Amino acid sequence: MRVALITLLLACGLVHAQDVQGLPDRMQRGGTFVEPPAEVDPAFTPLGPNQPGAVPWKEPEFSLRLSLDLPLRSGAPAGAGTQGSRAGSATAQALLRWRPFESNRAWFVQGAAFSYLHRDRQRSWDPDFTYAFGYDDGQLGHWAFIYANYTGTRWSPDGARGERRWNFDQGQWSAIYRFGLPEPLQPLLLAGDGDHATCHADGNYVPRFTQQSGGIASGKVSFALGCRYDRPEGWFAHFTGFAWPDTGQQQPWDPDYTYGFGWTAPGDPHAFTIQYANYSGNRWPGRARGLGEGQVRSGSINISWGATW
Repeated sequence: MRVALITLLLACGLVHAQDVQGLPDRMQRGGTFVEPPAEVDPAFTPLGPNQPGAVPWKEPEFSLRLSLDLPLRSGAPAGAGTQGSRAGSATAQALLRWRPFESNRAWFVQGAAFSYLHRDRQRSWDPDFTYAFGYDDGQLGHWAFIYANYTGTRWSPDGARGERRWNFDQGQWSAIYRFGLPEPLQPLLLAGDGDHATCHADGNYVPRFTQQSGGIASGKVSFALGCRYDRPEGWFAHFTGFAWPDTGQQQPWDPDYTYGFGWTAPGDPHAFTIQYANYSGNRWPGRARGLGEGQVRSGSINISWGATW
């Protein structure tokens, strides 16, 4: 009886082995007979040291930003001709950015219109509108190349007063490289609870610029290095330092550094944002600043809201 039972078990095992050997090679043998896909979408590839995930970068074709900028000072800021410090009047602004190429959303063109709540405080360097264009995907480890013009543009320029509509030759050309906070600095500067910091290094060139005396000079060059720190709750702060190879080109409204801080809706950079920012002629300790420049009240409170489609 025992011999017959052993013989029966051996026979069943042999039949099962023959059945398994007869299965197609493409089927898995872990109990889930499912053929694996030929390719895996990078968006579903887990992060790891050997196979980092790669979620495709994508920006909307159009983005709109509406903002109210409230300067903390009311006196006349520094400036001359078509270039100077930020406006001394509260302004309502509407910025529209267009990324025309679906195959490469890094290319963009944008324009912003300004409305001055105190028209008598608009100076010759305070713009009716600003404009910019260039290549910028906003990703770390990538370069951006941008032209931007924030000079005293006019919808209806008065030639007798030396006004022009575009002031194209007085705009700024910039090459910008974005990168993450270097790893050796992360344990010192980051809490490690979801916060992060991104940085940028810039080279800037202005073909023609206004001097404090009112004259026109050419070839203004500056370099910048800055970082932005973000908290998971939406709080942020940013700081940028500038270097001027030819210090004689730096005007009273050109900063040694700029800074700001504020809050934006977490996870949605196009939503509601409120911040204090100071882009005035700030100076390092020991350096003289221009009249009305480089003080806390030289900055402004900006409240903005955005939408994309």
